[in-house]
Amino acid sequence: MQRVGGIFGREALPSWQGSEGSSWPLAVALFIRDVYALPATKPFFVPPMDPEVPEHIPVVGPAGDGALADEWAVWFDSLVHSRASIHESAGLMLEERTSAFRQAVENQLEPAVAAAEAFRNHDALDMRNGWKTDGPILPKLVRSIEKELGRKAAPFDLEIRILPVAGTWLHQVAPQRVLTNRATRSDPAELRRLLGPIVRELA
Repeated sequence: MQRVGGIFGREALPSWQGSEGSSWPLAVALFIRDVYALPATKPFFVPPMDPEVPEHIPVVGPAGDGALADEWAVWFDSLVHSRASIHESAGLMLEERTSAFRQAVENQLEPAVAAAEAFRNHDALDMRNGWKTDGPILPKLVRSIEKELGRKAAPFDLEIRILPVAGTWLHQVAPQRVLTNRATRSDPAELRRLLGPIVRELA
């Protein structure tokens, strides 16, 4: 995980901070969603995984696909709004889910974990290479907004979580937490278009 930021002012008051990194738990959850062909619109739209999950014929319990989709949405939302969205050690927070849902996850957990680990390793390499060639993009974005505002940014601490999903996509899940993907994160113009208004509001 990379962290950037700084201090400003005569009294060295804390200025903005930013951290970014891939989310292993959310990558596992997205694999489970796609392997069972659950809707991509709950609890909010998240594009399909990239690379695509291999085709799988879902096997669900008597409750059917609808119940599985609803419980997945609750599970994903709980992961997004917890520290589990950052740290693998926080686990997958399945304790409060039904036994049928836990079994559905368990049935596909091995390939889901493999896909999440492959993404995490690939994302870490991409991040290192990006910093070597282009430098950190977020400080450049903050500096440009500071220039427009005519002042230093107010203190904030922004978390950026990278997910293995397709297309151009960014979603704000809390005032200082956003989800996005590597394609958007590595495109300065798209990042400014999508993240710029959020940073401006925080600044």
